[in-house]
Amino acid sequence: MSNRTWHLIKAATNEEYGPLDEDTLLQFASEAKIAPMDKLSDDGRQSWRRAPMIRELQMDWLIQMPDQYLYGPTNVATIQEFLATGQIDENVILIDCTDGGESRLGELDFFQASPQHVRSAHTTLIGAQWPDLEKGSGDALLHQRVQILERQLMEAQHALDEKERAIQILRQQFLEATGREPL
Repeated sequence: MSNRTWHLIKAATNEEYGPLDEDTLLQFASEAKIAPMDKLSDDGRQSWRRAPMIRELQMDWLIQMPDQYLYGPTNVATIQEFLATGQIDENVILIDCTDGGESRLGELDFFQASPQHVRSAHTTLIGAQWPDLEKGSGDALLHQRVQILERQLMEAQHALDEKERAIQILRQQFLEATGREPL
């Protein structure tokens, strides 16, 4: 991307964000904050394009949801977020908009490389406790503890991401209201 300044309109709320620098825009995309119906402008709000039309956002995937509804096009970050929150699993079909190919999510390289596939609705423990110390061998018990801690860490990271998103929104609102950065 060049050094363009962007404005974003969220389709769901009709809220406008901006001006945004390129890094912030790409961060929003990587945090699954940009939906397919959102609009973007890089010419001072003279013209608007839907987010998937912005090549740099890499919104190249359609998700065939379990009810056969197609969501997208979207990017890998959103797919990982849907996976982490249990909205999809590794068996969902993805359609690559660049070549029309279809694949099961679990077969794709970015799924295997992603920590998000560890934290799905199927594997997340809510209110997990330490396993009973009387059960299992030492190695199995240690492995089970590590798995629980990894799941809890992923949940904590997700909560932190949500807080950072809220802070970014408040920062942006402050900037728009006052014209200056918060102290």
